[in-house]
Amino acid sequence: MGGILAALAALGFAGALAASSFFPEFYHVYRPVQGGWSTYRITDPRGESADLTFAVVGQEAANIWLELRTPVDGGEAAAAFLLSGDPSEDENVVAVRVQEPGGPAMEMDRATLERLRTRGQKLFGGTAAPIGPTFGKLEGLPDESVEVGGRALKCRHLRVVDPEGKSAEVWLNDDVVPFGIVRLVSGDDSVVLQAYGKGAKATVKGPFVRMDVP
Repeated sequence: MGGILAALAALGFAGALAASSFFPEFYHVYRPVQGGWSTYRITDPRGESADLTFAVVGQEAANIWLELRTPVDGGEAAAAFLLSGDPSEDENVVAVRVQEPGGPAMEMDRATLERLRTRGQKLFGGTAAPIGPTFGKLEGLPDESVEVGGRALKCRHLRVVDPEGKSAEVWLNDDVVPFGIVRLVSGDDSVVLQAYGKGAKATVKGPFVRMDVP
C-alpha cells in the first residue's frame, strides 16, 4: 500500500500545493465537459511550481471521472477521481483510482478514503492555504486577451477580494475545461494555463484491484 500512497503524494495531494485533500484550490468556475482538458503551471509564494493537467475522461451515472496528471521522474503520475460535484469539496469525491507505472491499477471507495484519513494518512483533509481567495466580492475589469500557446484567448477579467482583503486577478474563458481559468495571480501565487483542448482519454485503466483497509 505504501507505493500507492507515495504515488498519490507525488501528485500533490499531500504536498505544499494541495489545499483541499486532493486538488489545489483556487477561484474557478467548475464546468466539466466530456473530453475537455487543461494543463497549468501552479506556483506558490516560495517559488515552487508544479505542472498539473486536469482531464474529464468519463462518466458513471450522474458522476464524472476527472484525471489529475503531473510529470514525475521522467514519466507521468496520474490518478482518477469519481466526482459528484466540484472537486474542491472533499465530500464530492466518491472514489479514487491510481496506477503506478508497471504496477496494478488500484481503486479506493469513499469508505476506504475515510479510514485512511482516520489512520493518519494525509490523503484527506489537507490544510495548505488556497492559491489566492476562493470566494469574495467580484469586481469586473475590462476584458483582455491572454496568449496561450500562440493563440489569443479573449477573457473575462475579474478581481476577487475576500473579507480579509486578500485579492486575486482572474482571467476566465468558457472554452477552458473544467475550471475556466486562463490565468490567476494573487501576490506571488499564480495559476497559468499552458495548454488546453478536447478529446481526453483515460490513462488510468483497469482491471482495478480494490484497496480495502480493515
